[in-house]
Amino acid sequence: MNAVRDRDPLLAITQFLLRLGIGLIALAAVIVAFALVALILVPDQQLLPRLSAEGTRWWVVAAVAVSLVLLTLYLFFTLNLSRIVATVGTGDPFRPENADRLDRMAWLTLGSQGCLLVLAPLVGVIASRIDELRGDFDLGLDGFVMALVLFILARVFRHGTAMRDDLEGTV
Repeated sequence: MNAVRDRDPLLAITQFLLRLGIGLIALAAVIVAFALVALILVPDQQLLPRLSAEGTRWWVVAAVAVSLVLLTLYLFFTLNLSRIVATVGTGDPFRPENADRLDRMAWLTLGSQGCLLVLAPLVGVIASRIDELRGDFDLGLDGFVMALVLFILARVFRHGTAMRDDLEGTV
């Protein structure tokens, strides 16, 4: 293990939790992908009789597909975050690739928010068709604010990298 991470247990714990999260998100994505294939290939009557009423099955297929996209975006977000934390552990976080990672994370966050905006009405339609299910999505502006913060942080990292390079050039 490297010297900075050995001295800072928070980095080691964070990296462990991120790796655990990556594994769990990947597992969930695989399960959702199998569910999507099952929804498409298994005849209506065998799967759930209630899904065959009024085309509800295809609303569920759409919701599961959007969920798979959402999990994929979360996976890439977490991978990028893990790589940034790794560079903090080496003692050199102000690198051009971290600015690029923060930009990607901002775009992934916007994509996730877009998926949630699509998923919310899908869940509402499904809930209205299956009486026992209650669909409720609480959409907020948190994700959009987070994307803005990530875009700004990317610029801060680019500026910090340029300042460090200028300083190294003058010494």
